[in-house]
Amino acid sequence: MLCRTIASTSTRYRPTTLSSRGFTLVEVLVAGVVLALSAGALGLTISQSMNSLALARDYQRAAELLDRTFTKIDLIGPGRILYEGPSEGGFDEPRHERFSWQVEIDTRMEGNLYEVTVRILWQTPSGKPRFIEAQTLLNDPPESRSSELSWDEL
Repeated sequence: MLCRTIASTSTRYRPTTLSSRGFTLVEVLVAGVVLALSAGALGLTISQSMNSLALARDYQRAAELLDRTFTKIDLIGPGRILYEGPSEGGFDEPRHERFSWQVEIDTRMEGNLYEVTVRILWQTPSGKPRFIEAQTLLNDPPESRSSELSWDEL
């Protein structure tokens, strides 16, 4: 009996297709454009977020300064501030040097009430003017507050 052994040394033939050769130049360019647009949009979003955060910090500082100004007016007395001043000024701390304040005080017909309006003004780093304003009624009976307190001491 004769046995024949046939060795299989055949290699498989693989036809070359577009998907097996890699990316075409057009595909690479399109991917690059999409990546560049995505990076630009992400950069713009981050920039706008940083600007919004800075503006929110400014408004928070302004609210704190507004509260501080109202407290000084309440301690000294709106009647005294109305006649002796000051009616505007700035803040001495370096982190608040961009901020200033204005106050308007009007007397009311009812008792010893004063209508007090305080405005805190500042400019953003880009130079855009901003302000916040609040208004309240304060009671200031005669001789109810110390006459020794002054604006600069508080």
